[in-house]
Amino acid sequence: MSSHIGKNITVSIFGQSHSQAIGAVIDGLPAGFAVDMEKVRAFLARRAPGRAAYATARREADEPIILSGLADGKTCGAPLAMLIGNGDTRSKDYEKLRDVPRPGHADFTANLRYGGFQDVRGGGHFSGRLTAPLCFAGAICLQMLEQRGVFIGAHIASVAGVADAPFDPVRVCPADLQAVSAKPFAVIDDAAGAAMQEKIAQAKADLDSVGGTIECAAVGFPAGIGDPMFDGLENRLAAALFGIPAVKGLEFG
Repeated sequence: MSSHIGKNITVSIFGQSHSQAIGAVIDGLPAGFAVDMEKVRAFLARRAPGRAAYATARREADEPIILSGLADGKTCGAPLAMLIGNGDTRSKDYEKLRDVPRPGHADFTANLRYGGFQDVRGGGHFSGRLTAPLCFAGAICLQMLEQRGVFIGAHIASVAGVADAPFDPVRVCPADLQAVSAKPFAVIDDAAGAAMQEKIAQAKADLDSVGGTIECAAVGFPAGIGDPMFDGLENRLAAALFGIPAVKGLEFG
């Protein structure tokens, strides 16, 4: 199973949804970069489960434990390794997945590939839980990019047919990205956000779920990044984004 990505900076993800811990190893970070751990924790809190009615009920602290790679708050050249403990696990709830896989999930294909030895608890290594260490790596890289004048932000573009106002592709600025990222429900139009949450609540009451789209923008990004044909910027982003189990489509503007 391929669980690492990157060239100059590589990220390796490990763990399962119900294993003792999950984590990441980031290699290739330049030495001497001061990591703001409070910003990292705030970024992880945006993803953490159990914080809102429209999120999964599983509640985890998602407190990163740094094992190596930092000295006095700065990168020291060694691989940056971290752990996030798993606590709110109800493994017995997933035992039936050995015989009755969930539609649209990796349960069936994992069983065929690994001959029944895969960890079925919570989806194992195929769980969205593994996005937590991805977010940790992303939080570190976001800080490094911001130091270089590159700002990245995203908002919920639509949920269940309710659309948010789009980013202005010409006038969007770092302040716009930071403003929407600071909201507990990341939308530009708060009225649209309220309507989205109503749709989510109704689907939950009906024991159903709804899909959505995310719009992301980068400001200050230099031209000329990436290589022709098979290693362009879009190719690299697609490889990373499709590592998130819920992503089923991707479009570049």
